[in-house]
Amino acid sequence: MDVFYCLIHTPEAITPELCVLPGATEVEAVRGLTAVARDWPRLERIDLYRGNHEVRRFAPSDLALSRPLRALAA
Repeated sequence: MDVFYCLIHTPEAITPELCVLPGATEVEAVRGLTAVARDWPRLERIDLYRGNHEVRRFAPSDLALSRPLRALAA
């Protein structure tokens, strides 16, 4: 069984951070990726992999709708 993981690219890092994601399906992996993205405010992109195969690249704008609006929380 292949594992989902992501590589987190930030402006400060020379090499990306690696994060193993929970879930057995791509939908579950994307949910996990979205949760991980909230912890990286200076995110350049996140690459999603299943095993050795790249599934998709996410830019911050791809994940913007899943982040809570701080103005509404205030």
